[in-house]
Amino acid sequence: MNPPVDTSGFQLAGVPDPEEDAQLAELEAEARDYVLTRPWSKPIGEMLLAFGVSRILALFLVRFDEPIRWEGEEDAELWVIVGDLPPAHFATDDSPNAAEALETYCVFMEDWADRVLDDDDLEGAYPVAAAPTEEHARMLKSRLEFIRENIIPVVDVGRGGASAN
Repeated sequence: MNPPVDTSGFQLAGVPDPEEDAQLAELEAEARDYVLTRPWSKPIGEMLLAFGVSRILALFLVRFDEPIRWEGEEDAELWVIVGDLPPAHFATDDSPNAAEALETYCVFMEDWADRVLDDDDLEGAYPVAAAPTEEHARMLKSRLEFIRENIIPVVDVGRGGASAN
């Protein structure tokens, strides 16, 4: 198991705008539901908002009461991303901070989108909860470009999390 992710730069607390704070709370509920529906899920100890922009995306670090076992690994925490894009979860192994977690998400999703656009087999691609159509792939690639150009640089400033508000 990896050492815990450093949360010192996370957004964590509510934001000054009550409407945005409420929207981020909705994304937290969506992330919690997403995790709890996974067959390997255990009770959640903490859900920490690493970074969020209402209506666009929220990145959470989920810490479990006891380590989970999935895909042959044992983890006490996972990254979870939800928002106006396909939800995803993955280990913190290669993504020790929020900026790297967002880039990992982009890599997984771009692989799926590229396979769809190239009419390649999706075997081994991250499972995306969308029909593998050209329209969905192009929409996803557009969102990934936005994340890479506008969100990751802001998050990367703190190398752990930051607010884009």
